[in-house]
Amino acid sequence: MARILWARHGQNVANITRTLSHRVFDGDLTRTGRQQAAELAERLAAQDNRIGQVVCSPLRRARQTAEIITARLGLPTAAELDELRELNVGTLDGRSDAEAWAVYNAVLAAWAAGDSSARFPGGEDYAELCARLRHAMVTVASRPGNRISLIVAHGASLRAALPALTGIADPGSDLATGAVASFEISTSPPQPGIRLLDWPAPG
Repeated sequence: MARILWARHGQNVANITRTLSHRVFDGDLTRTGRQQAAELAERLAAQDNRIGQVVCSPLRRARQTAEIITARLGLPTAAELDELRELNVGTLDGRSDAEAWAVYNAVLAAWAAGDSSARFPGGEDYAELCARLRHAMVTVASRPGNRISLIVAHGASLRAALPALTGIADPGSDLATGAVASFEISTSPPQPGIRLLDWPAPG
């Protein structure tokens, strides 16, 4: 068994402008986001959680959050995994208009209703999302050493995939910026298992 902490990045420009961001738009942390990352780093440093490696999404908001955390913990960022990117929204990427958000919300609603074939236009469907996040988490959990791993990535992708990854219902709230969920990962064949240990309450 391996333990993974999944931290959502701090607030970034896309959160303010409500810009869909998978690859086209890649905004920096805001001042608030940097403060959230610093506060998260302090919380992690104060806990006896034996974090041995930090892995992040390649998007700037996750990388910058990871840099603040690793500086405080005295660790390097072990890797950036492309599979940890936010939802692949395809042609909606970089948009912030109401029409784009209506399509986005419709796809997420379809997934929640059990329609795994629903797909973002030019982007991913539910099975593809779940496969890449599962692979990323198992890859991180399989790295040598028995210390806890910290993933710094995104919230919407994780919440959407959570029922398929863990077998639990939607938690009912997003992972807030700067918040952390925890998982237990079994990498034993034939099928790796992912168990949710904690999903923080909103606020």
